[in-house]
Amino acid sequence: MDKSCRRGHVTPPALNNRTSEMKNPYKDKTVIVTGGASGMGRSLCLGLASRGARVIVADINGEKARRAADEIKGMGCHARAVTLDVGDEGAVFRAVADTAAEFGSIDYFFNNAGIGISADARDLTIEQWRKIFDVNLFGVLYGTMAAYAVMARQGRGHIVNVASMAGFAPFSINAPYTAAKYGVVGLSQALRHETEGLGVRMTLVCPGIVRTSFYDAIEIIGTDRDTYMEFMPRRLISPDRAAEIILDGVARKKAMIVFPFHAKVLWWVSRFAPFVMNFINRKMVRKYRSLRK
Repeated sequence: MDKSCRRGHVTPPALNNRTSEMKNPYKDKTVIVTGGASGMGRSLCLGLASRGARVIVADINGEKARRAADEIKGMGCHARAVTLDVGDEGAVFRAVADTAAEFGSIDYFFNNAGIGISADARDLTIEQWRKIFDVNLFGVLYGTMAAYAVMARQGRGHIVNVASMAGFAPFSINAPYTAAKYGVVGLSQALRHETEGLGVRMTLVCPGIVRTSFYDAIEIIGTDRDTYMEFMPRRLISPDRAAEIILDGVARKKAMIVFPFHAKVLWWVSRFAPFVMNFINRKMVRKYRSLRK
């Protein structure tokens, strides 16, 4: 790894110990990260830069994207900010084409951008459903297909789709988010065997709840934010630690990355003891409705 790219950002020892025996797959590679200006996306960008990648910080908030890119440049690494609404199909395809033209290739594409809404389904408009689908499902679809087209021509590349534990363990009171994430899981798993024959790898990431500003930005309908947060686990994984796990798993070419422990438990329960998930969801609905304004 280029030492100049480590200034100001130290990779935690736990990750160094696991990856020291393998070649760094990110060095001198071109990477696009959507939702890269904050939260887990920002941590992914910093982690990739510290490993020698050329990072394209793509985010709907252009000012935050520029600040994240400037932070990376301050580490002595290469970064560029792109203002990008992942729900805009044309904008996504243009961003991918422009990046490929500028750098000659795209090696990794991280579909990380996402938004949330929490409500009893009766309180949601179709427009609110569409907003979640546009970003969380179609945004991933646009990024995947745009990157896949470029990577297939190259004969190499790696697409990383960030879904959620909600993509395999349904959560009531979060129906639009859950439905969109199920779509991301299905899309990624269905495409994996298609893409690998053309030299393009696909990794599906299903994290549990990560301690980021994402939850501060969730639109909550029917109750107040403090009440909603009572449904959240008390111990959340940090975005830096989440990024470490993802980058390590992608470097190891894992097809699916599920973390932390509570997400793995829910994955197992949803597959082998679905009646437990049914019980959890019924209890959640009853509690939510008892607090509903």
